[in-house]
Amino acid sequence: MNFKSPPSIVTLIIISGTLFRIALDGVIGLGVDESYVVSIARNFSLSYFDHPPLHFWIIWLTNHITGSENGLVLRLPFIGMFAAITWMMYRLGSKLFGEWAGVYAALLLNVSAVFSLSTGSWILPDGPLMFLMMAATLVLARLFFEPTANSSWELWLAAGLLIGLGMLAKYHAVFLIFGSLLFMLTTKECRGMLLTLGPYLAVGVAAIVFLPVILWNQEHHWISFLFQSGRGVAKGFYPLKMLGNIAGQAVWVLPWIWVPLVWVLLKAIFAGPGDPRRNPLQNRQWFLCCLASGPITLFTAATLWGAQGLFHWQAPGYLLAMPLLGRAVVGWAERDNGIIRRWLTASITIFLLIIVVLGSHTATGWMRQVQPHWFESGDPTTEALDWKSLPTYLTEQGLFDSKAQFVVAAHWIDAGKLDYALGGRFPILCLSNEPHHFAFLHKPADFRGKDALIIGRKAIIEQVIPLYRSYFDDIQFVGMIPVTRAGIPEFDLVVFYAKNFSGTFSMPYGQ
Repeated sequence: MNFKSPPSIVTLIIISGTLFRIALDGVIGLGVDESYVVSIARNFSLSYFDHPPLHFWIIWLTNHITGSENGLVLRLPFIGMFAAITWMMYRLGSKLFGEWAGVYAALLLNVSAVFSLSTGSWILPDGPLMFLMMAATLVLARLFFEPTANSSWELWLAAGLLIGLGMLAKYHAVFLIFGSLLFMLTTKECRGMLLTLGPYLAVGVAAIVFLPVILWNQEHHWISFLFQSGRGVAKGFYPLKMLGNIAGQAVWVLPWIWVPLVWVLLKAIFAGPGDPRRNPLQNRQWFLCCLASGPITLFTAATLWGAQGLFHWQAPGYLLAMPLLGRAVVGWAERDNGIIRRWLTASITIFLLIIVVLGSHTATGWMRQVQPHWFESGDPTTEALDWKSLPTYLTEQGLFDSKAQFVVAAHWIDAGKLDYALGGRFPILCLSNEPHHFAFLHKPADFRGKDALIIGRKAIIEQVIPLYRSYFDDIQFVGMIPVTRAGIPEFDLVVFYAKNFSGTFSMPYGQ
């Protein structure tokens, strides 16, 4: 293999990145969202409360094929999808701007935290979403920039299928439709496509593929759409919140990548569409701007009026802007290769250092022993602990063989952690105002007259026990279980035994 050729370099990036993620995921437990997904995915459904169904379906299928709920096993499909994303990033950059632009885009993608970690291996909708968005973007690039392809019904059908599947992963994929429409409206050479059947055929196919989400929501009072749209409700004017959100985006992408990425994206936006006879690459830049700007602009601007804004919501936009940075790096390297080489080396080195430090701490908690005052307000990495001591404790106490027929959790996060730790041995009833999809798995009335185990983090359970006493004839304390990391206790779970559930708890979401 010629390790100086672009395909060989990208292959090396993919292999080394894949092995790195497998090693990391083998020692780190599932996060709260991941545990929740694994738990909910045991029950196949057309769609789900939080998100469209694709990543749940992937976990359901992986579990049925392998018979395992081991965290690494369940993460493997997501690791594999990111390997494909890396290759498609190289292909997109190569198609639009040349092979080395593709190489740099693929490399920078792999040393950006939000992509290499969250998208790269976690059991979240982002991996399937970005896999399908990249595949759809490659098809759209052919339609828009290959004269012999723009009338191909097969390619329009493929674009619609991929966008529809992307929408089954996460609603963000709809930005590909709006971005493509913007590109066709603003680009003279492609405007005529709007007078052909192809784009409408693609939208129709995407809508048909998206039907499972529509059907499920129709049966459940449109709750998923109401939940997600509710996060964007205007609450006032909060410029500092928007600045904080922008800072969070920079941290997730990593500032030394985010700053040049935003710079080249803004530069290309202000350049706008152009005459391909004068600058054949300008419309290709504009194409990426149209696809990338939607999620970045909308989800950043929404925080200005107080809407919830998680830092990774803009990531699909940054993903599609990455070839612009790859192209810019090629130009910068031609002017001063020494500076660019040092920047790339530093980006790789610092990224690996950050991951090794945080990954080893997540696995062992060593930083709490070295600098305990850093964690006086809590340690977020404890959310990646798998509560493995819980089933052992319940076995020792004979509670698996008791009259208890279900487990009560006080929050969807704890419900997911409990259900994953217990391997589905008990039905989980999340008696909470925020049960998420647990509200659709079981009805409280189904457990009328039955005994339960109430389990959760000590601070949470102590708050809800007074409330729960009105729904059970008797609640007795059983014991506490330390959740440990590398043999060191991190926090306590508490267990109560509750007799004769009334079955009258009022669940939210119209259930």
